[in-house]
Amino acid sequence: MTPDPRRDVMVYHVVMLDALSGATIGDRWTVWVGRDSEGSFDSEAEAVGVARQLAGAAGLPAWLVPEGGRPIAIADI
Repeated sequence: MTPDPRRDVMVYHVVMLDALSGATIGDRWTVWVGRDSEGSFDSEAEAVGVARQLAGAAGLPAWLVPEGGRPIAIADI
């Protein structure tokens, strides 16, 4: 199965950087259903939990997209 970011539930991992120093200041996970943002979370577990609920309610697949990585079906996690 191939993810469709225009329709599916997507969890994106983002490494936050300080604009001046370029130092890492933390990680965030954002959850999207198609083009609609469902929030930004401090932990992968929280974001994946929300994604599972949204995907189940909408009957859609959910995907985790690591920073710079390939999508992983959340059902496989």
